[in-house]
Amino acid sequence: MDYSLHRIISTALIFMITIPSSLGHRNISQTETNLQELCSQTRNSEECWQIIKSEHVRFNETDYRSVVGIVIDLAIAKADEIHDKLNQLHKDSRDNYNDANRNLDLVKRNLNSNDYRNIPVQINDTLEELRSCRSQFDNDSFDPAHIRNRNKEFRNYVDIVKVATDRLLRENDRN
Repeated sequence: MDYSLHRIISTALIFMITIPSSLGHRNISQTETNLQELCSQTRNSEECWQIIKSEHVRFNETDYRSVVGIVIDLAIAKADEIHDKLNQLHKDSRDNYNDANRNLDLVKRNLNSNDYRNIPVQINDTLEELRSCRSQFDNDSFDPAHIRNRNKEFRNYVDIVKVATDRLLRENDRN
């Protein structure tokens, strides 16, 4: 009996020594590291990470160009979602979101054609459309569609696009 107990303890000790301690911890992939770095450069890194994390499976490539394409798609989808809600209530903000969406489409087209020169201008135009929409609600307390909150949410998406495109442009300048 002593021999089998000794053997069990010895086997357990061997397993404890030979199995790396990292197995108990989750390894962070290079993709996740790159995306966390991207989010750390945004105005609201926690919100960015929530957005990115919910779409993590779409980021199978982490080169800057692919990431920009994906975050533009996410921002366009968010703009479409908000635009649909605005269609019923706020004509002026609806027009702002229509223009913001058009600007993001232009960013996407420029990205796809490797014409990066106008991307910063188009992103700034998108941000200006958001500011115009927000200013319509600054003096008005009536906001049944919660446009202020939707504007902040969309602003986070555009901020991610801006940071991602800035990284792409810096990388492109180096090459």
